[in-house]
Amino acid sequence: MTLDPEFKNQTTELITNTLELYKQAGASPRVGQVWDCENVGDFLCGFFVGEMVGSALSAFQIVHQREPTPDEHLEIIDLVESHSKDIKDFFSKFN
Repeated sequence: MTLDPEFKNQTTELITNTLELYKQAGASPRVGQVWDCENVGDFLCGFFVGEMVGSALSAFQIVHQREPTPDEHLEIIDLVESHSKDIKDFFSKFN
């Protein structure tokens, strides 16, 4: 089963809107210290991607009242990865 167009659209909006919020907010200057990481941008990028995939998976479960199939799960990841350039461009500024 593939993702329905409405779910794809909502997930794409979630990704783009959340990235815009991150762009407005910036990053805490303590991230490197609190999480003991040298490359803050890489850490934040991974955090963001995980947050987007997790949020989309949760939304899928709520909307469809079931777990996604492996193919649907991969489609959700593909939706996030389709924004990889914008995501990487923004978070690389923190390295």
